[in-house]
Amino acid sequence: MLSEFYENINSFTYGDKNSLDMGLVVYEKENIYGSPKPVITKVNIPGRGDVILNNKTDPLDNDEYEDFTMIFKCYVMPEEYQNLETVAQNINLWLYKNVQYTRLETSYEPNYYRLAHVAKEMTVEEIAAGLLETLKIEFVCHPYKYACDGEKTLTLTKETNVFNTEGLTAYPYLKIYGTGAITLYVNDRAHSFKNVEDYIEVDSALLNAYKRDTLQNNKMLTTLFPKLTPGENKIRWAGNVSKVDIVPRWCSL
Repeated sequence: MLSEFYENINSFTYGDKNSLDMGLVVYEKENIYGSPKPVITKVNIPGRGDVILNNKTDPLDNDEYEDFTMIFKCYVMPEEYQNLETVAQNINLWLYKNVQYTRLETSYEPNYYRLAHVAKEMTVEEIAAGLLETLKIEFVCHPYKYACDGEKTLTLTKETNVFNTEGLTAYPYLKIYGTGAITLYVNDRAHSFKNVEDYIEVDSALLNAYKRDTLQNNKMLTTLFPKLTPGENKIRWAGNVSKVDIVPRWCSL
């Protein structure tokens, strides 16, 4: 792939394709590091004036932020000019074949990724016209960026301290191997489960407990899901547990 030969040229990867493999080089960017605005809800209380409401259901949750727009200005690599229409068709298919939040990585922050979708649709003709000068691609991004290291599985076989360096609460995926009644402790919080058979999977982002494709929420005895706060997190358990796999999903702004 072309991206393997242009390591020092700026680019982005959207979904499963790098911009260089589509014939595009990023020469200018806007808001690449993000500047999400907090979602602020105010209420006026007589005698006190405006008060900002905190809509968190859990004090450990992160504050709410708005999506923001990231912009790439691109030019087409010289060897692609002879196939300009084909390049435009390929770019159109790449960007719009599946319009939903998709993984977006950039050469500017190689250790992080975001979830984004294209802000506005362009026709093949509009893309081709842009390739003659500058093609401007806008993405709407979720406010948080995710550390690639946070996708690595941490396997715990004993009480362990897990350190979150990213500054925001992380919502992990856990696979708890054990049977019967189990309680998982994350810092001072207890997360209890009943009638576990072999293992139970817990996704704190999706707010679901399951085993493969079968929901197991009825085996959770607590309503709050495990969360990893900034700094040190002490993890231990009670019951017949052999190990716990954690994908931490570290995130920051």
